[in-house]
Amino acid sequence: MYLLRDETSEDILAMASYNKRQLAGFHSLIVEGIAVSPKVQGNGSFSEITDFALDREKVICLRTQNPRMYKALEKYCISTYPTTEKPPEEIRAIQKEYASYLDCKADERGVVKGCYGELFYGEEPCHGEVSPLFEDLGLDIYNGDAILTVGLRDDIKNL
Repeated sequence: MYLLRDETSEDILAMASYNKRQLAGFHSLIVEGIAVSPKVQGNGSFSEITDFALDREKVICLRTQNPRMYKALEKYCISTYPTTEKPPEEIRAIQKEYASYLDCKADERGVVKGCYGELFYGEEPCHGEVSPLFEDLGLDIYNGDAILTVGLRDDIKNL
């Protein structure tokens, strides 16, 4: 668990918890939970706090129904899945093992139906670039759907 504090006021700006696992033979960092103050969202807080947790892992996984979290991971990694395209087999293998770790079942696009039971947030989170992808994936966040997101810090051939 990590806390990100404002250097001047000592206010907590973000908190995050992580686990490390081998998923499909790849060293993987799993984002178990993260909360970022609205006043610093979109300013690199996810990257800053994740840098502390990252060691040799080239794969970062998170479960989310928030397109802003997907975007944060997308900005942190060189490639992020799911996308509108069919993922490489290595990504599907990572998603399958990640789903097993979470004790859930994801469809072929990485969507877990009813994962949270309902909308996890007070209001629907949106992101202009990512929300259309969530719609394309068939994500119904009001029924608690989530996506198992896999980000790669390097080209898959170099993992």
